[in-house]
Amino acid sequence: MVRKISSMVAGVTLLLVGGLAFAADTAPSPFIGTWVLNVSKSKFEGAPAVKSYSITISDAGGGKLHNVAQWVEGSGAKGQSEYTASADGKPTPVTGYANADAVVVRSKDPRSTHMSMLKGGKEVEWGRYKVSADGKTMHGTEGGTDETGTKYKWTEFFEKQ
Repeated sequence: MVRKISSMVAGVTLLLVGGLAFAADTAPSPFIGTWVLNVSKSKFEGAPAVKSYSITISDAGGGKLHNVAQWVEGSGAKGQSEYTASADGKPTPVTGYANADAVVVRSKDPRSTHMSMLKGGKEVEWGRYKVSADGKTMHGTEGGTDETGTKYKWTEFFEKQ
C-alpha cells in the first residue's frame, strides 16, 4: 500500500510541472498553489484511499516547479516528498520515491499535462491532469502496476486552496 500511495504522490507532484514549462514565457502556471485532494470525490481502483493529500507547487524559476506533497494513508501513516523538475519531455531524476528513478513530463497546453514515471528506463506508471478553466479544480487520472503486479487506476479531484 505504501508504494501505491507514494506512487500517487510522486506522480501528481511531478506531472504538475508541465503547466509551468508550457506557460513559462507567458502567464504563471495554473498549477502553482496548494491543491488538496477531495477524497470523497476521488475514486481509487486497486488501492485503498488516502485519508488526506495535499500538494504545494511553487515557481522555482527557469521553467521549473518546486513540489512539496504531504499525505496521510488509510492506516494513518504520514508521508512527504519534495522535488523540483521541468517539463521538457526529457527524463528528470526523481528523489524521495523508491519506485521510480526518473519522470518524463510533457504539456500540450498550459492547463494540461502528462507524465510517465520510469524505473530503469521503463514506464511504471502514468498520469494525465487538467486544471479547470476557472483555475479552482484539477482532475486527474493515474494508473500503473504496483510492486506485486497489481494494476491500479485513480480518478482524482483536487481543489485549489
